[in-house]
Amino acid sequence: MKKTKIIAVFCAAALIFPAFCVHAEHSENDLKEAVRDAVDWKNEYDNPLYSVGTSDSNLYITALKRMGVNYDYSAYLSALESVVAAYGSESLASDMHKSALAAVCAGGSAQYIAGRDLIADSTYYRDATAPLDREGVGGFTWALIALDSGNYQIPDWATRDRNSIIAGILSHQNTNGSFDDNIYDTACAVTALAPYYETSGAYTITQNQTGWTFDLSPRDAVDSALDYLSDEQLRDGDWGDMASTAMTVIALDSMGIDADSDRRFVARNGSAIDGLMDYQNRDGGFSSDLNKSDGEATSYALCALASHLRKIQDKSTLFRLSVNDTVTLDNQTSSPNSTSGTTATARPAATARATARPAATVRPSSTKRPTSTARPSKTMQPTKTAAPKPSASPRPSASPRPTRRPALVGPVQMPGPMQPTPTPDIGENVSETAPAQKIARTAAVSGGVAVAALAALIALIALKNAGKLKLPARNKAETDITYKAKKHRKTEEHRRFEQHEKYKQRMKFDKRRK
Repeated sequence: MKKTKIIAVFCAAALIFPAFCVHAEHSENDLKEAVRDAVDWKNEYDNPLYSVGTSDSNLYITALKRMGVNYDYSAYLSALESVVAAYGSESLASDMHKSALAAVCAGGSAQYIAGRDLIADSTYYRDATAPLDREGVGGFTWALIALDSGNYQIPDWATRDRNSIIAGILSHQNTNGSFDDNIYDTACAVTALAPYYETSGAYTITQNQTGWTFDLSPRDAVDSALDYLSDEQLRDGDWGDMASTAMTVIALDSMGIDADSDRRFVARNGSAIDGLMDYQNRDGGFSSDLNKSDGEATSYALCALASHLRKIQDKSTLFRLSVNDTVTLDNQTSSPNSTSGTTATARPAATARATARPAATVRPSSTKRPTSTARPSKTMQPTKTAAPKPSASPRPSASPRPTRRPALVGPVQMPGPMQPTPTPDIGENVSETAPAQKIARTAAVSGGVAVAALAALIALIALKNAGKLKLPARNKAETDITYKAKKHRKTEEHRRFEQHEKYKQRMKFDKRRK
């Protein structure tokens, strides 16, 4: 009877377990609902006008614009001008890059805001005031993202060009495939290098970690970085914190990889999108470490959701601002600061406020040289995280020299809107089957296993009732003898212990009498 119960429990588990093994991909409506809840939370608890110029507000404005959500963008642009005017050598380059993205999304121009060319001051002429890589690889990655966001041209008098910036990114890749041994920085690097994945040629770089000099192409660097991100993914589908998880989703979307179904990024308990959604709380906001909702985590999550929705709807990538297309959100609500009040229909991205500066008035970068009098930095200082050999130079080659493989020299030809690239083959090609077909096939297999288990259970019960299934009987006599032997052993040990205690007491008594 005991074995029959075990078999029944096993069969019941076989019926239930397949239901949990089917990975259900998130629908577009689920992601839109998550976006609406997050925007409502931001409107109530985290007004971006109170933290203008920070990563929190800049990323939030970028996400809103790329999803076509109504907002008073001119108010944010006016407040951002005072922040941009105060940027100096002590400011982080990545903050300046994100402000440039937000300025464009707010309807302004990154090349003429607060009387300065923010693109020049933060990217190709940044070394005139401070090293571009002072904060590590982040200064290089966000500089390349900002340059490519509007296909900005670099003048001849610049201290850096795209080749120099790309070589700087590659020099920060470690032997394990990561960039500066950090998940967030690795995802940012993949996002920045995605447009150059299909370009041929290699750069001669000096690796900051080891001091070795070798040739490295963007394709090889991105492939190694994707392997690193796949290995570092946790069992729930995330990467340990909101910023790293969100940037990884953006990086996968930039590469044309489905973060919700690609087998390399589907962990034991869910995909990368599952890991992202686990950070959303009941109030609609996102948390940075699965605790209380906070503004910066929600901004990163909205950028990731906007990026994935844009991939689903075949739009351009998140930071490709030169392509003015927005995500279609049904029944979306406007922000309290929106110019349309509380209308329920989102205004298209093209109908920006009339106060925003039109693109035709942008001052060309070649007509004015930045006014900084500081001399350009001739050398690049190694980052604090780097550990190069004392005898090796840690700076990357600004102009790759000819190698066995053709090196990229001169301006890099900018590609058009990023097209989804086919997923590299790993075993069988899982991208050939549509998601709905894969779910149906998995459900069919699970149903077959469940039916077979149920049939086996019914057959066992029928055999048992018919008396044809005989279970081995327990030998009661042998069991009783074993029990008595164990009991006798314990009794004998207890008797010896009592005798020993009595002996010790008697010895103490004899000593006192003497």
